[in-house]
Amino acid sequence: MTNANPIDRSWVFQSSNTKEAAVKLLCQRVEEQFQLPSNRLCRYFADSDDPALTWLYGGHFRGFHVPYPARTVLPLYLVHCFFHPFDSSKDVEFKDTIAFDNLIYIRHSTSADTAGLVETYAHELQHVVQSANTPRLLFVNQILAHKLKAIEAAAIATDIPSEREANIVSKRVAEIVCGLEAVRAFAEEQLRLMRELGENEEAARWLFFRDVPSSTQYNLLEDTLSLVKKYKNVIDFEMDVDEPRWWVGPLKQSGKAKPNIEE
Repeated sequence: MTNANPIDRSWVFQSSNTKEAAVKLLCQRVEEQFQLPSNRLCRYFADSDDPALTWLYGGHFRGFHVPYPARTVLPLYLVHCFFHPFDSSKDVEFKDTIAFDNLIYIRHSTSADTAGLVETYAHELQHVVQSANTPRLLFVNQILAHKLKAIEAAAIATDIPSEREANIVSKRVAEIVCGLEAVRAFAEEQLRLMRELGENEEAARWLFFRDVPSSTQYNLLEDTLSLVKKYKNVIDFEMDVDEPRWWVGPLKQSGKAKPNIEE
């Protein structure tokens, strides 16, 4: 007999709880604010901390986005999210075992605050959009995220254009869904907490988020090109950034995809 209510593997809750329906509904409201690509998206909501992810993304991460080609950085249970359940009775090609193109992971503590959940989820959705629409541009931004700090000691997350754009978009969406006051209160609390902990870079990021107008029309391409021009002689961007319109088109090697720095 066919299951009348098959499991929707695009929404994974680590354990069932009374908040599951409310969280899903809230995230669907966030998705309504985006023109999402057709890429298949898996959303994973944790109910406990994973030390491996804390080591990978840092103690203050709230969530992250990983595209399929960058899945190998993840613990095995998250890698499995990208694939259909194994069925030994069927002989299928490998490409047909892939169920999802992108994974958004939401840390369990993130879901405790409505404005915080909406902001984080919107932030990661913007990275999904960047990954689908401008993959070469995002790839270069990810290299900047991993290498700029070694060159510019004062650099913070929002100095990276893809992160700056995601912060602006996520604030705009959060204000629509939760209201201006709730978003400002959330940002103020994050800023207070990071200052209290002496996490100056995190505090600077939240200061940017709090103060940047959500109506800002940000030009991701323009700011990325400016940084590439400035640092191309000292950073290997793993592609020919002197080539005309190098940012157009797909990544020539899918294995080049990298995970985003954390939200």
